[in-house]
Amino acid sequence: MSKKKNGLNLWYACATILALVAVIMMFVTNINIVGKISEEVHYACNGMQVTFGFKDGNLEVYSFSILNLITYLLLIAGLVLTLLKLLNVLKSKMVDFVIICLLLVSGIFFFLMPNFAVCPYASSLVVLKLGVGAIIAGVLALVSAIVIAAKALMKK
Repeated sequence: MSKKKNGLNLWYACATILALVAVIMMFVTNINIVGKISEEVHYACNGMQVTFGFKDGNLEVYSFSILNLITYLLLIAGLVLTLLKLLNVLKSKMVDFVIICLLLVSGIFFFLMPNFAVCPYASSLVVLKLGVGAIIAGVLALVSAIVIAAKALMKK
């Protein structure tokens, strides 16, 4: 009986680790700006800069973005619920559904980060490109949701 319980907790442990690494990707390059504002520029900005704003001297590159903040809040909420499920604090099957929804939506939102970024200079001259941090975080959040879904669909 204890082997089966540990096996089920292994699913949550794997999902927790994946979601935690996705949160850490907040500090890796999420969006690249390439183009010409007043001169040729190239900025590689991490998730904190894209979400809360970034200035380079007098030039405001990014402003606060509520949608990017929601992306991270959904991911952190999914991580916390997965951790509580791992520790057997929450036992409802409905929590699995909520975790899957949170992680899926945040995983999809990571791929939309350039669209959510508030860049005053975003025009035909400046291109916002998805960075490696957002791609990895999005994939890890989606894989974490798939792990929880696989566990939920398994027969006991």
